[in-house]
Amino acid sequence: MDSKPSLGSRLRILRQERELSQRGLAKRAGVSANAISLIEHDEISPSVATLQRLAGALSVKMSYFFDTTVETNVVHAKAGTRPAITSGGMTIEGLGSRLRDQVCDPFYVTLAPHADAGAGEVVHSGYEFICCIRGCVEYQIDGVTYLLNAGDFLLFKADLPHYWRNPTEENTELLLMLHAPEPTGDLARMHFVKHPSVVHMGQ
Repeated sequence: MDSKPSLGSRLRILRQERELSQRGLAKRAGVSANAISLIEHDEISPSVATLQRLAGALSVKMSYFFDTTVETNVVHAKAGTRPAITSGGMTIEGLGSRLRDQVCDPFYVTLAPHADAGAGEVVHSGYEFICCIRGCVEYQIDGVTYLLNAGDFLLFKADLPHYWRNPTEENTELLLMLHAPEPTGDLARMHFVKHPSVVHMGQ
């Protein structure tokens, strides 16, 4: 039996750790309180945009919602065994966030035809790297549109408003890497003993 906490449980634990009500988190993240409730009860899966807004509102990396296993020096993320979220024509697979002082969070994203990142543009700290593996993805960054085909990549400052979608009739697969400003490290663990999620801060 899998005893790992669900995404909804992790959100609830983190919200309570921050001493926020569902309404308070909803206001901070720009989503509805009802959506927070449904996510926490695992009745719906959030879009990428919603997940990034929640992560930003709670000051954690998005990988917090995927994996909380112990740190290691090597992460071997085999196909078919990676933690994943599927919602709205999109599957997001966590590729690993367990390296000591890790500042880059990789995700493998599959977009169904015409699927997108969710409602509205996204803004967060750090940098974003995208490599289109298969198909085609359209990125809008600060009002400029970039079309990526297989083998193309983008690297940009993530504090620029951005949005992405699959404009085609075929599935798109891409590698998404979110780079946090700086590592958290063991000092944060020592200073914030009652706040274990501090090791995920940076997104």
